[in-house]
Amino acid sequence: MVRVLHELSALDGGGVAKLLYDYYSHMDREKIHFDFLIQDFYDEGIYEKPLRELGCTIYKIPRIKKDKKGYLQGMKKVICEGDYDVVHSHMGARGLFPMYYARKAKVAQRIVHSHIAYEPISKLKRCFDIILSCVAKMNATTLFACGSEAGKYMWGKRCYQKGKVTIMTNAVDTKAYEFAAEIREKKRKELGVGDKLVIGIVGRLSEQKNYPFLFDAYKELLNICNDVVLVIVGRGLEEENIKERARQLKMEEHILFLGVRNDVPELLNAFDMFVLPSHYEGLPVVLIEAQANGLKQLVSNKVTDEMRITDLIEFLSIEGTEKLWAEKMAACCSNVEKRMSYSQQVAKAGYDINLASKKMEEFYLMEEKG
Repeated sequence: MVRVLHELSALDGGGVAKLLYDYYSHMDREKIHFDFLIQDFYDEGIYEKPLRELGCTIYKIPRIKKDKKGYLQGMKKVICEGDYDVVHSHMGARGLFPMYYARKAKVAQRIVHSHIAYEPISKLKRCFDIILSCVAKMNATTLFACGSEAGKYMWGKRCYQKGKVTIMTNAVDTKAYEFAAEIREKKRKELGVGDKLVIGIVGRLSEQKNYPFLFDAYKELLNICNDVVLVIVGRGLEEENIKERARQLKMEEHILFLGVRNDVPELLNAFDMFVLPSHYEGLPVVLIEAQANGLKQLVSNKVTDEMRITDLIEFLSIEGTEKLWAEKMAACCSNVEKRMSYSQQVAKAGYDINLASKKMEEFYLMEEKG
């Protein structure tokens, strides 16, 4: 059996946590074993219990900004005493620490993974990140990325062009996300939205997701039509600030904050349009899920166009374009008859978890054979 330790920030509603849960759920767990090393952002992330039920051990260490010494000591102990065949960090340039300790512990396969394609940071911080990524690369045996742009951004164009970056597809269970009219009716009834236009977003309540812009665009939408509701699925460290912003704009009665949910595949059926005005992303799993569900999507042009698997996505600028976003949302017409066909399109494009998990399983097993 190949023992793999995954390092990431948390096992909550984020795309990476969901991705790893989906991958492991579809692997042969007699051959591959996953454990997780996370930080103490939450008492109990939504994927912690399901992963424990699959036999995973979850190690929780202090946040680096809260207790750097405790963070490093905790990480060193887990990696050096864990007898792992693979250490797989999902922290990009900040994977330098687990890569260093894994190298010291003589872990054979050391993977550092980029999930970010673009980040709006200062030149000074970008230079610092490049230095960190170089240190991470020095201690890693394998470089991963969720897509080509994420690979080039984090590990460099030359490195990517030389074939030194392995792409791990952000695959989903396409059948689970396939549109179903009866589930749409059920969920809309549960949400109490009636025949309203439902605009939805699934994403952490964080600065990255650009909720202030979304709220300003939504305010413009409410000036055009009032028979609409914004549904927000997720939680995060900026939750109170984001909710306060909604209160200041006097939009509470037009927004549903649902928190972290384990029924996202069903909830997507209730949406008429999906929005993601992020400042930056890698290759967001949620956009794969939304396309498998046949949802129309308005997406920030800061997100890589690798996401255009189907004809459902429209990329828009997030620079002073709140009114344009509002007009696009108002013009949305959810053609429920056509939505079911998109899950097959997404699967054929190579984003089906059943095939992708087997490829990943084979990759991990190569180390055991070697």
